[in-house]
Amino acid sequence: MRPNVLLPLRTGAAGNESIDGVHNIVIIGANGAGKTRMGAWIETHQPDGIMVHRISAQRALSIPDAADIRTLDVAEKGLFYGYAKPEANIAYKSGHRWSQQAATSLLNDYAHLLATIFAKTSKRNEDYTRLAQTQGGNAGAVPQSTSDIIIEIWPDIMPQNTISFTDGKIMTAKEGVPNYHGKEMSDGERVALYLMGQCLSAPENSIVIIDEPEIHLHKSLMSRLWNKLEELCPNKLLIFITHDLDFAASRIGSKKIWIQNFLGEDRWIWEMVPELEELPANLVIEIVGNRRNVLFCEGDSNSYDFLLYQAAYPTFHIIPRGGCNKVIESTKAINDTPSINHINAVGIIDRDYRTAAEIAALTAQRIFTVEVAEIENLLCIEPLLRIVAENQHQDPDGIVQTVTDFIINEMQSELDTQVTNHAQREIQYQLNKYVKTAHTLAGLENGLTDLLATVDIPTIYANSSALFEEAINERSLAKALLIYNRKNISSRISPLFGLGAGEYVKIIFRMLKSTEKARIVAALQSVLPAI
Repeated sequence: MRPNVLLPLRTGAAGNESIDGVHNIVIIGANGAGKTRMGAWIETHQPDGIMVHRISAQRALSIPDAADIRTLDVAEKGLFYGYAKPEANIAYKSGHRWSQQAATSLLNDYAHLLATIFAKTSKRNEDYTRLAQTQGGNAGAVPQSTSDIIIEIWPDIMPQNTISFTDGKIMTAKEGVPNYHGKEMSDGERVALYLMGQCLSAPENSIVIIDEPEIHLHKSLMSRLWNKLEELCPNKLLIFITHDLDFAASRIGSKKIWIQNFLGEDRWIWEMVPELEELPANLVIEIVGNRRNVLFCEGDSNSYDFLLYQAAYPTFHIIPRGGCNKVIESTKAINDTPSINHINAVGIIDRDYRTAAEIAALTAQRIFTVEVAEIENLLCIEPLLRIVAENQHQDPDGIVQTVTDFIINEMQSELDTQVTNHAQREIQYQLNKYVKTAHTLAGLENGLTDLLATVDIPTIYANSSALFEEAINERSLAKALLIYNRKNISSRISPLFGLGAGEYVKIIFRMLKSTEKARIVAALQSVLPAI
């Protein structure tokens, strides 16, 4: 049965609190957050009778030529306490295993580990032989020792080679390569063997703390290794200490703890990371750990959305989520989670063909729409046109007029498509209001009949048409950008500046990295929602 674990109080006050050991635990935090010191605290603050075996991030991986021959009792005392003598006990751990520096000492215990693995095999062989002698040869199957388990799972972790334990030596074999001694293994192979041996050698019902479990391991190998070790250690509470968000997210089902701050004197401020179905685990960890308010946007980390909003909203942590539905879903998920209500989340999405009613409903949920139909349109606003025109030594007034005429003419050339697309969006929004009138077949039918009676398609079409006609008749760039949905319009205006295709956009992003950044940001903020 897994033990519960005592942790320092999450508030930073003196004292401790108990966390149940049903699930493994991942402790996450930035560099300098005191993660290792918390691991050392956990090691020394558990109730009597609970064995804690901590594996330091600072660990030597030198494999000896041969394991020392020891009894199992002495070998385990060397591994767990750092002193391979019969009289060793837990009081020896601080001075011998950790050299009085529990948080910073280099752990050099590969020799102790191998001695323990071989001693376990010798003890198993001795016990089985004695049993076979007393049972007249009917001793049953030979129990697996730690070395047997490692040999069995090794090909799953390292598919291209095998490992063996013979005459106190570790040997590996790979197809087409002569057998070689374990000390010649790669860093990844040596650390995999080390971590397997440490976790499997720890007693049942113990707590095993692994600091930086991802060191020297490729991500795919890392997941295979820890998935297998978690499977093989069901009665041991594994506590991982890491700053790797991907590793933390890969420990599905584990409790995640984010350390916000180390206050000194054995006090930390930390919190549990909630699990949200709407968001990937590594993203939730990132949000909780960042501590800044969050702005979800469309696109990805290379999209216009992300790059522009990073500049325009510098106090927010910008997280791209792909499509608008993901932005809406993510914003609601964070704001509806009480355990992280200290983090405010907002969303920002393209206007597309959204109606005023739909925009108002989204704004009430802290999801804001840009005053342009598409993010590309944001790059075509008048203030930016003027800045780029000045940069190119062109007449700003002339450029604004030329670009306005171009966009209005392009929109007019596909007017029917734009109007019907706009009307279609309004109709879809109205249809989303469907509710049944009763829990019967008739209720379902009546609900639809009542809804359809309210959807006035001719009026919706007329209103949509009026919006486009107004923009065209007024030759209004702002109104056109608000309703005209056409990808790449910002790239298509490049020739109007005498530039090659797409060069206009590149100039804006170059200026965002120059002394002109403040002007670009001010231009963007003049039309973006104030959040």
